[in-house]
Amino acid sequence: MKGRLMIKRLLTMAGCIVFGVILVLGFQHFQNADAAHPNGKTDIDLTVLKESMEKNSELSTAKYLYTSSVSVTDQNTTEVFGTEVTLPFTDATYIFEFDGTIKAGYNIKDVKPDVENGNTIVIELPPAEILSHETSDVECVYEQRNIANPLKAGEESSWIESQKASMVDRAKSLGLYEEAQRNAKITFESLFAGAIPEGVTLEVRFQQEGQ
Repeated sequence: MKGRLMIKRLLTMAGCIVFGVILVLGFQHFQNADAAHPNGKTDIDLTVLKESMEKNSELSTAKYLYTSSVSVTDQNTTEVFGTEVTLPFTDATYIFEFDGTIKAGYNIKDVKPDVENGNTIVIELPPAEILSHETSDVECVYEQRNIANPLKAGEESSWIESQKASMVDRAKSLGLYEEAQRNAKITFESLFAGAIPEGVTLEVRFQQEGQ
């Protein structure tokens, strides 16, 4: 079993388009607000940013790629006096392989940018979550069938789903959510760098699980 965590700054194509639109509209909106105050007063109107986030629900900022090999030895069992007993000579062995991509990021539909102290734009994101988990077709690379224990309907799917859940746990343990958070912060800061009026700062905050 092997996998690798993508630690470069990445966005899905949808995410790039979404925030590219926000950036352009937000910049124009801020410019118009500044023009209304020739004396230099900063007027921060977040209407465009809020509307853009409401229309676009997800932002993917990290992904985990893996190749998984699932080895299963199945045996028939029976119950004897209330105890489950394995039946001899019923072993059947299968090895399955598949590739997977786990994407993590943020649900931003309900994120509401705010202004603090008159000159700080605050974007508070919810905890990172798994946005998608896609796999290739599953290939059976080895099988040792047993006429006494044929493959039953749904067994293969059950084994694969169990392995997929294990790969999600592995990705989390390797820092998938932490990488998603770092990349989200970099993304917001870089995209809005040229759109924020002079004297205004952007702060990206992250909620923790349970908040």
